[in-house]
Amino acid sequence: MLPWRYYDNNMFTGKVIHGDGVGKELGYPTANLDTHVDNLGVVSGVYAAEVSLQGKEYRAALVIDTDIPKIEVFLFDYSGDGFYDTVLHVEPIQKVSDVAPFENRADLIEKIDQDIQKVKNVFKAL
Repeated sequence: MLPWRYYDNNMFTGKVIHGDGVGKELGYPTANLDTHVDNLGVVSGVYAAEVSLQGKEYRAALVIDTDIPKIEVFLFDYSGDGFYDTVLHVEPIQKVSDVAPFENRADLIEKIDQDIQKVKNVFKAL
């Protein structure tokens, strides 16, 4: 595990764009960001992150996949409407796991559940 605030210098912004809707179908609606993954300076993985949306701070699970490439953010405790075309400010805090391909939905859901719990544990430790 990387230490707390290891990624301080890698805060980035991205405009929310439409994704494929898989996260929403699985019960974890994500904001897909239009940001160039190769310019971030972080490796693929699932991260605990802090996100600023319209002046409000959220804790989040951040997925960076440099192979596809894509960046998705699942905001904890967000209950508002969609926010397409809004700019999010994202600060990766700590990597909790690697990104891996899955052959079936059940395994993917299990991995997401585990990653969400790991991210929550990072924030509990603060």
